Amino acid sequence: MASEEFITLVALQLIPSSDLSDTITVIDSLVNSIISQEIKPDCVVLPEYCFGSVPEWRLAGVKGEDYYLQVWEQVSRLCHKHRVTIVAGSMPFKTPEGRWRNRSYLFSSRGKVIGEYDKQRPFRMEKKLGLEAGNRTPTFEHNQLRIAILVCADLWDARIVNQVAREVDFLAVPTMTTVLEEQLIGYGRWAWQSLVAVRSKEFSVPIVSADQAIRSPVSGAFTCGATCIADPSHRFGDGEEPNTQALKVAQPTSRTHLISKISKKKLEDYRSYRREVGLLS
Repeated sequence: MASEEFITLVALQLIPSSDLSDTITVIDSLVNSIISQEIKPDCVVLPEYCFGSVPEWRLAGVKGEDYYLQVWEQVSRLCHKHRVTIVAGSMPFKTPEGRWRNRSYLFSSRGKVIGEYDKQRPFRMEKKLGLEAGNRTPTFEHNQLRIAILVCADLWDARIVNQVAREVDFLAVPTMTTVLEEQLIGYGRWAWQSLVAVRSKEFSVPIVSADQAIRSPVSGAFTCGATCIADPSHRFGDGEEPNTQALKVAQPTSRTHLISKISKKKLEDYRSYRREVGLLS
Protein backbone atom coordinates (compact mmCIF):
# COMPACT_ATOMS: atom_id res chain seq x y z
CA MET A 1 0.00 0.00 0.00
CA ALA A 2 1.34 3.44 -0.95
CA SER A 3 2.19 5.73 1.94
CA GLU A 4 -0.10 8.69 2.54
CA GLU A 5 1.08 11.99 1.07
CA PHE A 6 1.05 15.19 3.09
CA ILE A 7 1.55 18.90 2.47
CA THR A 8 3.62 20.46 5.25
CA LEU A 9 2.90 24.17 5.59
CA VAL A 10 4.68 26.65 7.84
CA ALA A 11 3.76 30.19 8.87
CA LEU A 12 6.36 32.40 10.55
CA GLN A 13 5.15 35.14 12.87
CA LEU A 14 7.68 37.95 13.04
CA ILE A 15 8.35 41.32 14.64
CA PRO A 16 9.95 43.25 11.76
CA SER A 17 13.16 45.10 12.45
CA SER A 18 14.62 48.17 10.75
CA ASP A 19 17.78 46.06 10.45
CA LEU A 20 17.38 43.58 7.58
CA SER A 21 20.09 41.31 8.96
CA ASP A 22 18.17 40.97 12.25
CA THR A 23 14.97 39.93 10.44
CA ILE A 24 16.89 37.43 8.30
CA THR A 25 18.62 36.01 11.39
CA VAL A 26 15.26 35.41 13.08
CA ILE A 27 13.81 33.75 9.96
CA ASP A 28 16.93 31.58 9.66
CA SER A 29 16.68 30.55 13.34
CA LEU A 30 12.97 29.68 13.11
CA VAL A 31 13.39 27.64 9.93
CA ASN A 32 16.43 25.89 11.40
CA SER A 33 14.45 24.94 14.51
CA ILE A 34 11.84 23.30 12.24
CA ILE A 35 14.43 21.46 10.14
CA SER A 36 16.16 20.24 13.32
CA GLN A 37 12.94 18.39 14.23
CA GLU A 38 13.34 16.43 10.98
CA ILE A 39 10.37 18.27 9.51
CA LYS A 40 10.65 19.19 5.83
CA PRO A 41 8.37 22.13 4.99
CA ASP A 42 6.82 22.25 1.53
CA CYS A 43 6.35 26.00 1.89
CA VAL A 44 7.23 28.68 4.45
CA VAL A 45 5.13 31.86 4.46
CA LEU A 46 6.33 35.20 5.88
CA PRO A 47 4.15 38.14 7.01
CA GLU A 48 3.08 41.12 4.91
CA TYR A 49 5.60 43.99 5.14
CA CYS A 50 7.97 41.82 7.17
CA PHE A 51 10.89 43.76 5.68
CA GLY A 52 9.32 47.13 6.48
CA SER A 53 6.28 49.12 5.35
CA VAL A 54 6.33 52.23 3.18
CA PRO A 55 6.53 54.75 6.07
CA GLU A 56 9.27 52.73 7.78
CA TRP A 57 11.28 52.58 4.56
CA ARG A 58 11.01 56.34 4.17
CA LEU A 59 11.98 56.97 7.79
CA ALA A 60 14.99 54.68 7.39
CA GLY A 61 16.05 56.47 4.21
CA VAL A 62 15.98 53.22 2.26
CA LYS A 63 17.12 53.45 -1.34
CA GLY A 64 14.71 51.25 -3.29
CA GLU A 65 16.77 49.24 -5.78
CA ASP A 66 19.60 48.51 -3.33
CA TYR A 67 17.22 47.31 -0.65
CA TYR A 68 15.23 45.07 -3.00
CA LEU A 69 18.45 43.41 -4.08
CA GLN A 70 19.51 42.88 -0.48
CA VAL A 71 16.17 41.28 0.41
CA TRP A 72 16.17 39.03 -2.66
CA GLU A 73 19.76 37.98 -2.02
CA GLN A 74 19.17 37.16 1.65
CA VAL A 75 15.88 35.27 1.10
CA SER A 76 17.45 33.38 -1.81
CA ARG A 77 20.33 32.36 0.46
CA LEU A 78 17.90 31.02 3.09
CA CYS A 79 15.98 29.00 0.50
CA HIS A 80 19.17 27.50 -0.85
CA LYS A 81 20.57 26.80 2.62
CA HIS A 82 17.48 25.03 3.95
CA ARG A 83 16.13 23.77 0.61
CA VAL A 84 12.72 25.30 1.34
CA THR A 85 10.22 27.22 -0.76
CA ILE A 86 9.43 30.66 0.71
CA VAL A 87 6.62 33.12 0.11
CA ALA A 88 8.62 36.19 1.11
CA GLY A 89 5.88 38.21 2.78
CA SER A 90 5.42 41.41 0.80
CA MET A 91 7.09 44.77 0.33
CA PRO A 92 6.55 48.04 -1.53
CA PHE A 93 7.75 47.74 -5.11
CA LYS A 94 8.09 50.37 -7.80
CA THR A 95 7.37 49.02 -11.27
CA PRO A 96 9.38 50.09 -14.35
CA GLU A 97 6.39 52.32 -15.21
CA GLY A 98 6.79 54.12 -11.88
CA ARG A 99 3.75 52.59 -10.18
CA TRP A 100 3.96 51.46 -6.56
CA ARG A 101 2.53 48.05 -5.61
CA ASN A 102 2.48 45.84 -2.50
CA ARG A 103 4.26 42.84 -3.99
CA SER A 104 4.90 39.31 -2.76
CA TYR A 105 7.55 37.00 -4.23
CA LEU A 106 7.67 33.22 -4.38
CA PHE A 107 11.19 31.79 -4.04
CA SER A 108 11.92 28.21 -5.07
CA SER A 109 13.78 25.76 -2.86
CA ARG A 110 16.83 26.54 -5.00
CA GLY A 111 16.59 30.25 -4.22
CA LYS A 112 15.17 31.47 -7.53
CA VAL A 113 12.24 33.88 -7.83
CA ILE A 114 9.58 31.84 -9.63
CA GLY A 115 6.52 34.03 -9.11
CA GLU A 116 5.21 37.39 -8.00
CA TYR A 117 1.84 38.73 -6.92
CA ASP A 118 0.57 42.29 -6.38
CA LYS A 119 -2.05 42.89 -3.69
CA GLN A 120 -5.41 43.62 -5.30
CA ARG A 121 -7.18 45.21 -2.33
CA PRO A 122 -4.83 47.84 -0.89
CA PHE A 123 -5.93 49.24 2.44
CA ARG A 124 -6.86 52.89 2.93
CA MET A 125 -3.44 53.83 4.31
CA GLU A 126 -1.70 52.09 1.41
CA LYS A 127 -3.78 54.09 -1.06
CA LYS A 128 -2.88 57.32 0.75
CA LEU A 129 0.77 56.39 0.36
CA GLY A 130 0.35 55.88 -3.38
CA LEU A 131 0.21 52.08 -3.61
CA GLU A 132 -2.00 50.89 -6.46
CA ALA A 133 -3.97 47.67 -6.81
CA GLY A 134 -2.73 44.70 -8.78
CA ASN A 135 -5.05 43.10 -11.31
CA ARG A 136 -3.84 39.50 -11.72
CA THR A 137 -4.32 36.33 -9.64
CA PRO A 138 -1.73 33.89 -10.99
CA THR A 139 -1.11 30.35 -9.79
CA PHE A 140 2.31 28.73 -9.58
CA GLU A 141 3.58 25.17 -9.64
CA HIS A 142 6.71 24.04 -7.82
CA ASN A 143 7.84 20.66 -6.50
CA GLN A 144 4.54 19.14 -7.68
CA LEU A 145 2.49 21.60 -5.62
CA ARG A 146 0.10 24.23 -6.99
CA ILE A 147 0.29 27.50 -5.08
CA ALA A 148 -1.57 30.82 -5.13
CA ILE A 149 -0.65 33.94 -3.18
CA LEU A 150 -3.06 36.53 -1.84
CA VAL A 151 -2.05 39.40 0.44
CA CYS A 152 -4.01 40.26 3.58
CA ALA A 153 -7.20 42.20 2.65
CA ASP A 154 -7.51 40.24 -0.62
CA LEU A 155 -8.96 37.41 1.48
CA TRP A 156 -12.01 39.56 2.31
CA ASP A 157 -12.96 39.51 -1.39
CA ALA A 158 -14.57 36.13 -2.11
CA ARG A 159 -14.36 36.77 -5.85
CA ILE A 160 -10.57 36.88 -5.73
CA VAL A 161 -10.42 33.70 -3.65
CA ASN A 162 -12.82 31.97 -6.03
CA GLN A 163 -10.55 32.71 -9.02
CA VAL A 164 -7.81 30.41 -7.72
CA ALA A 165 -9.05 28.20 -4.86
CA ARG A 166 -10.12 25.29 -7.08
CA GLU A 167 -6.83 25.36 -9.01
CA VAL A 168 -4.36 25.07 -6.13
CA ASP A 169 -3.30 22.85 -3.24
CA PHE A 170 -3.18 25.78 -0.80
CA LEU A 171 -3.33 29.57 -0.49
CA ALA A 172 -0.39 31.47 1.00
CA VAL A 173 -1.54 34.74 2.59
CA PRO A 174 1.09 37.15 3.96
CA THR A 175 -0.79 39.30 6.47
CA MET A 176 -0.48 42.38 8.64
CA THR A 177 -3.65 42.68 10.70
CA THR A 178 -4.10 46.11 12.26
CA VAL A 179 -6.52 47.91 14.58
CA LEU A 180 -6.52 51.56 15.64
CA GLU A 181 -6.99 50.98 19.38
CA GLU A 182 -5.05 48.66 21.69
CA GLN A 183 -8.22 47.29 23.28
CA LEU A 184 -9.34 46.03 19.85
CA ILE A 185 -6.32 43.75 19.30
CA GLY A 186 -8.22 40.68 20.50
CA TYR A 187 -11.14 41.52 18.25
CA GLY A 188 -8.83 42.02 15.25
CA ARG A 189 -7.22 38.63 15.83
CA TRP A 190 -10.62 36.91 16.21
CA ALA A 191 -12.03 38.57 13.08
CA TRP A 192 -9.05 37.57 10.93
CA GLN A 193 -8.77 34.00 12.15
CA SER A 194 -12.54 33.56 11.72
CA LEU A 195 -12.24 34.79 8.13
CA VAL A 196 -9.40 32.36 7.39
CA ALA A 197 -11.42 29.46 8.82
CA VAL A 198 -14.55 30.39 6.86
CA ARG A 199 -12.76 30.96 3.52
CA SER A 200 -10.91 27.67 3.95
CA LYS A 201 -14.17 25.75 4.50
CA GLU A 202 -16.11 27.74 1.90
CA PHE A 203 -13.64 27.04 -0.90
CA SER A 204 -12.22 23.73 0.42
CA VAL A 205 -8.67 25.02 0.33
CA PRO A 206 -5.97 25.06 3.05
CA ILE A 207 -4.90 28.59 3.96
CA VAL A 208 -1.62 29.53 5.63
CA SER A 209 -1.66 33.09 6.97
CA ALA A 210 1.55 34.56 8.44
CA ASP A 211 1.01 37.74 10.48
CA GLN A 212 3.16 40.16 12.43
CA ALA A 213 3.21 39.64 16.20
CA ILE A 214 1.53 42.18 18.46
CA ARG A 215 3.63 45.31 18.66
CA SER A 216 3.36 49.04 19.40
CA PRO A 217 1.60 51.31 16.92
CA VAL A 218 2.90 51.12 13.35
CA SER A 219 1.78 54.21 11.42
CA GLY A 220 -0.89 54.76 14.07
CA ALA A 221 -2.16 51.17 14.26
CA PHE A 222 -1.54 48.08 16.40
CA THR A 223 -0.73 44.70 14.84
CA CYS A 224 -2.72 41.71 16.15
CA GLY A 225 -0.59 38.54 15.97
CA ALA A 226 -3.25 36.57 14.07
CA THR A 227 -1.01 33.94 12.44
CA CYS A 228 -2.97 30.78 11.66
CA ILE A 229 -3.24 27.77 9.32
CA ALA A 230 -6.61 26.32 8.31
CA ASP A 231 -7.17 22.74 7.15
CA PRO A 232 -10.72 22.38 5.77
CA SER A 233 -10.52 18.58 5.60
CA HIS A 234 -10.01 18.04 9.34
CA ARG A 235 -12.77 16.08 11.06
CA PHE A 236 -13.52 17.03 14.64
CA GLY A 237 -13.50 14.50 17.44
CA ASP A 238 -15.91 14.56 20.37
CA GLY A 239 -15.36 17.65 22.49
CA GLU A 240 -12.52 18.90 20.30
CA GLU A 241 -11.96 22.64 20.22
CA PRO A 242 -12.00 24.28 16.74
CA ASN A 243 -8.55 25.86 17.07
CA THR A 244 -6.64 22.58 17.09
CA GLN A 245 -5.94 20.85 13.78
CA ALA A 246 -8.69 22.57 11.77
CA LEU A 247 -7.38 26.03 12.67
CA LYS A 248 -3.97 26.21 14.25
CA VAL A 249 -3.19 29.60 15.82
CA ALA A 250 0.03 31.16 17.08
CA GLN A 251 0.75 32.75 20.45
CA PRO A 252 0.12 36.39 19.43
CA THR A 253 2.97 38.23 21.14
CA SER A 254 6.00 36.23 20.08
CA ARG A 255 8.24 35.52 17.12
CA THR A 256 7.27 31.94 16.45
CA HIS A 257 6.21 29.39 13.87
CA LEU A 258 3.18 27.25 13.12
CA ILE A 259 3.31 23.91 11.33
CA SER A 260 0.41 22.05 9.77
CA LYS A 261 0.65 18.68 8.04
CA ILE A 262 -2.29 18.26 5.66
CA SER A 263 -3.29 14.95 4.07
CA LYS A 264 -3.68 15.21 0.30
CA LYS A 265 -6.12 12.28 0.28
CA LYS A 266 -8.32 13.72 3.03
CA LEU A 267 -8.31 17.08 1.27
CA GLU A 268 -9.42 15.54 -2.02
CA ASP A 269 -12.05 13.44 -0.23
CA TYR A 270 -13.42 16.58 1.42
CA ARG A 271 -13.53 18.44 -1.89
CA SER A 272 -15.36 15.51 -3.49
CA TYR A 273 -17.91 15.53 -0.68
CA ARG A 274 -18.49 19.29 -1.06
CA ARG A 275 -19.00 18.87 -4.81
CA GLU A 276 -21.34 15.93 -4.28
CA VAL A 277 -23.64 17.87 -1.93
CA GLY A 278 -23.58 20.99 -4.13
CA LEU A 279 -21.41 23.20 -1.91
CA LEU A 280 -18.47 23.37 -4.33
CA SER A 281 -18.69 23.91 -8.05
